[in-house]
Amino acid sequence: MRIVSWNCAMGFSKKRHLIEALKPDVAILPETSERHIEETEARFKAWVGTNPHKGLGIVGFTDRSYMLHEAGPLLPWHIPFTVDGLNIIGLWAHVRDKDLKYVRVTHEIVGRHSDFLASGPSLVMGDFNSNTVWDREHPGRNHSMLVEKLGALGLQSVYHQSEGAAHGDETTNTYFHTKKLHLGYHIDFAFLSGASASMAIGRQEDWLMFSDHMPLILDINEP
Repeated sequence: MRIVSWNCAMGFSKKRHLIEALKPDVAILPETSERHIEETEARFKAWVGTNPHKGLGIVGFTDRSYMLHEAGPLLPWHIPFTVDGLNIIGLWAHVRDKDLKYVRVTHEIVGRHSDFLASGPSLVMGDFNSNTVWDREHPGRNHSMLVEKLGALGLQSVYHQSEGAAHGDETTNTYFHTKKLHLGYHIDFAFLSGASASMAIGRQEDWLMFSDHMPLILDINEP
């Protein structure tokens, strides 16, 4: 199963061919409009947000078995769903209020859906907008604590497992602030349990002209 996550920085209708060329079963798409998700011909699609021009979209491109789950009260932005027995939370960590923002929101999302994530093979994937390097800015609910919380549910970062890297010591960036190469950070993640997988990160030479984020391309090994 191939799952791609890409914060496409708006304008998905003009960039959709880039995702389709990767041939994903599922695409997790932060910063997409509700209309552009609705206009896809895919058999499975979902969108959440308060700004119709900029929310989180999910598109299932193939004939797998998809099931959407209830997200519950507003926590921006996440969509829980299942694909062929794999429980997934597509994520674009954003701001609800002064207290609940970015990694703090993700803590709440993981807590709310802990039973869902613990009930079988699971994945949390998308734009987390966080990294261990900013732990001091979020005392009590920082990124390192989030990694521990996910680990307690059996979920581990595919990138960090495959690269043998510690959180905060990543050598590959997924985001370039204002598209400047010297302002690169690793803030997009795929945390997986109950399965093995490999992951590639899109190269800046290929993707930076389209977005400040690089896509994550996750291939999950199936029995």
